[in-house]
Amino acid sequence: MMDVSALVSQMHDTLSTIHSTIASLDTSQHDAKLDELEQKRESAIRGLLAAFAAENESLSQKRKTERDEIAERRRREDEEREKRRRLEDEELAQRDRHEDEERDGSLKDKTKDVEEETEEQMVQVEEEAKKMLEEGRAKLSALEERRRELNRLIDERLQMPLPTAPTRARRGLRTGLMPAPAVAAQSS
Repeated sequence: MMDVSALVSQMHDTLSTIHSTIASLDTSQHDAKLDELEQKRESAIRGLLAAFAAENESLSQKRKTERDEIAERRRREDEEREKRRRLEDEELAQRDRHEDEERDGSLKDKTKDVEEETEEQMVQVEEEAKKMLEEGRAKLSALEERRRELNRLIDERLQMPLPTAPTRARRGLRTGLMPAPAVAAQSS
């Protein structure tokens, strides 16, 4: 059976472990990862949109130059070429639409990829945080049970009856050491 000081020592160890376990249940690292992933996603999307806008500007300038050249050539060409010019306009418009559709599709695909990748990473970080908190709760529950058991054992030890104080008979000692004076006086 353990003595009270050993139980109290175990209680201190258990309380120290409870304290360190509670201190370790900090989700700030997971929050920081989530913030970082959100910023990474936003930065990637901003980069895609900026590249798309720059490409639009370049394409607009290129198209304007191309159309100016075509208009200038048209002014110089005679009426025989009018039919060919209209065909050229239609081909350019179709090509532009096709390029725009491809670029729009590419932007959508890249944006979707960034969103999906970030979502997967965020789900993983959230699951890690949940798992860490569940393990912490389970550990705290076990430590709480251990603390209760130690309290019960300490209470049990404190309720045990104390031993009684030892006593000795004092009469026998005095009688054996003293001579009997009355008996000695009568025999002489």
